[in-house]
Amino acid sequence: MRIRIVTFGLNNPSGAYLINTAKIAPRFTSWPGLLGTWWLADTASGTFGGVYLLASHEDADRSRETDLFRGMFTDLARKDVIVREYDVLAAPTAITAPAPANGPDIFREGMQ
Repeated sequence: MRIRIVTFGLNNPSGAYLINTAKIAPRFTSWPGLLGTWWLADTASGTFGGVYLLASHEDADRSRETDLFRGMFTDLARKDVIVREYDVLAAPTAITAPAPANGPDIFREGMQ
């Protein structure tokens, strides 16, 4: 599995962004292998973003080729977009986090 953490600032008021998130959220369900998205907001620091759990490296690669992903960098409402991706360590994660219902069984996969 792969974790992607995206953070960014806003060029527009945060209230407008927060309202818009509900409108754009369904578009992320088109990413193959996306197991879940957690939307982030720290209005005090002006930092927003998301945490994405993807089933595999291949799914992460495919999602980077979508207009939705590329749009994060061209949307004039966002600034200072940072994307980081990490492998999920299966063995300790199997102890501390439940496996996603629609994802790979990390209890049987071994360390990635």
